[in-house]
Amino acid sequence: MREAKTNFDFQRDFAKTKAEIGAGTNHKKFELKTKKGKFMKTGIQTLTATVALLSLAAVAQAQFTPDDLVVLRDGTGSGALTSAGTAIFLDEYTTAANGYVTSVLIPSTGSSALVNSGTATSEGALNLSANGQYLVVAGYNANAGTASIASTTSAAVPRGIATVDASGNYNLAVTTSSFYSGNNIRSGASDGGGNYWGAGAASGTVYLGTGTPATVQSTKVNTRVIQDISGNLYFSTSSGSGTPASLGIDMINGTPTSSSSAVNLINTGSSSSPYDFAFNSSLTTAYIADSDAYTSSSGIGGVEKWSLVGSTWTFQYSLSMGTNGAVGLAVNFSGANPIIYATSANGASLFTVTDTGSSATGTLLDTAGANEAFRGLDFAPTPEPSACALIGLGLAGLWSFQRRNRKS
Repeated sequence: MREAKTNFDFQRDFAKTKAEIGAGTNHKKFELKTKKGKFMKTGIQTLTATVALLSLAAVAQAQFTPDDLVVLRDGTGSGALTSAGTAIFLDEYTTAANGYVTSVLIPSTGSSALVNSGTATSEGALNLSANGQYLVVAGYNANAGTASIASTTSAAVPRGIATVDASGNYNLAVTTSSFYSGNNIRSGASDGGGNYWGAGAASGTVYLGTGTPATVQSTKVNTRVIQDISGNLYFSTSSGSGTPASLGIDMINGTPTSSSSAVNLINTGSSSSPYDFAFNSSLTTAYIADSDAYTSSSGIGGVEKWSLVGSTWTFQYSLSMGTNGAVGLAVNFSGANPIIYATSANGASLFTVTDTGSSATGTLLDTAGANEAFRGLDFAPTPEPSACALIGLGLAGLWSFQRRNRKS
């Protein structure tokens, strides 16, 4: 379990380090040399100090590290999880065991609040926007403690979709007072350009962006996780009701902002319980988190691997995450053997497994604390290109300034 460290802790440490630098008590890389009554630093000291300060400033803002994991956690740990509105945290982890780094608290009171039901295991999906710059989370625009929140009307308790960027900046992007009324909102997707789509237990697929809110498809009203992948919308469903009748992963062509339709892409079977999913870049391999308990005899549950054989998606095998099923999922496809990260269906564990074949088994990375639950999972967002450029220009300018000083 992690040792909780809040944004306040990092800001306090940052202020302390700045004070130490000013007092000359920190590491010698910050020591000053004098020349002709002016403070001077060697080029390497200037660069090192600048990078250190930029890094500390980033930490003070709870900036995520690229390629780290981010887990959506429900609950503060102070009381048992209930069906009432519950505070949401985004916990950053390295990919190593017990690799907790920091947490970003989503506002749980006030006009920009977003909370989950503490006991609704289908809620709390976490996805990256299509451009990779934002984490996208859906929930209820209400204060923590709102009773039986999933059964409230959306007129009384609006449903919302929010984003968090690489610096930990939170934005309640859109709300709706008509869709997902009286039931769960579970997931949100975004193109990163101001367009958002929702998934939940009612209302089907809904567009909630800069344009007019609209129903994209309602023939399959009960959906779970939605993503914008390569310019198309994909969602998981465990409901046989509606069209298409198959369970699994459905696709909506393009990213429509008005009425459209869905087709079943991967039929995971009538007894399956699909949640989060990930495709490789060529869209020929898919991993699907299934909340059913994994058993070696059935070969289902856990994380399922599917391959596109010809024009047909074909089940290969399931990977064990212990005896529990999986709900949250993130996959690193960069190597010969994909590395899979998943949260367990009971909300208790964060696992990893390297896909070396059907006999590969999961390794525990961390467990949720008492009165807390892990839900969705994805990789950390990447900074906007403009932010990276500004940091680079700042470093280049400081280096150039120092070179001019050294020539005097």
